[in-house]
Amino acid sequence: PAPPNCPVPLAGRNPTRQPPREPRELRAAFSEWLATNRNRRTRGSCAAVSSLPRMKLIPGSGRFAGSSFAPLVPGLWEHPYLVRDFTRGLEGQAPLSETGHGYDVGRYNERRRSMYTSELFGGADPWAAGVPPSQRRDIHIGIDIGGPVGTAVHAVADGTVHSSGYNAAALDYGHVVVTEHRLCGVDVWALHGHLSADSSVRWRPGDKVARGEVLGWLGGTHENGGWPPHVHFQLSLCRPETHDMPGVVADAQHASALQDYPDPRAVLGPLYEGDGLFE
Repeated sequence: PAPPNCPVPLAGRNPTRQPPREPRELRAAFSEWLATNRNRRTRGSCAAVSSLPRMKLIPGSGRFAGSSFAPLVPGLWEHPYLVRDFTRGLEGQAPLSETGHGYDVGRYNERRRSMYTSELFGGADPWAAGVPPSQRRDIHIGIDIGGPVGTAVHAVADGTVHSSGYNAAALDYGHVVVTEHRLCGVDVWALHGHLSADSSVRWRPGDKVARGEVLGWLGGTHENGGWPPHVHFQLSLCRPETHDMPGVVADAQHASALQDYPDPRAVLGPLYEGDGLFE
């Protein structure tokens, strides 16, 4: 049967709605594959990972030997990049242009205090908005790759377009493309957020996408939700209702979110070291 919609509530929707969960065995099979690939420090491959070489960059290609996935942002692998620590929010964070790096990376499963201050997340003062601590959405559940406006974002695998569109709220995704893939016999959806306007309008549901094909480009602040230019990449084992996924969750949804939205490093590669909640 087709997987149901995501069980973690999105902003603006009834937070008590809890659709049925995807069959446990399906999630377990994909989670086992994710863990195996991450532990071996390989880019995700549905082949027997024991036969794959260790991660090795092919000079000038931006791709890895033994990889079955195309790079999301090929230029990231061609030069040293900065891994951000957002556990204290934007405090002390210099703009990318001042760091000497061409690209930066924001981590999965990271608590980002005082970073999500728009009404979408309960405002700058969630207490005043009546949001209890357990419902404060501040745990990032995707991976961010930042770079110059206009940087191309590529499909990591063959698939189809599930949806695309514009999430207009302040600090939301802006323009989004969601793709659908069949990986290791499991349906997986990938959200690409904070893109340019011409990224989302070029696709229709059901359009075919090829591994390595350009899906879109990093958008500017006027079109990407008001953020420094980057792509938010998120995997989902639940079929989205539309071009949206909860990219930041609260403590109350944290455990289920880790099951429904697995670590993107399984397909992006070992962008940084460490597992578990960064806080």
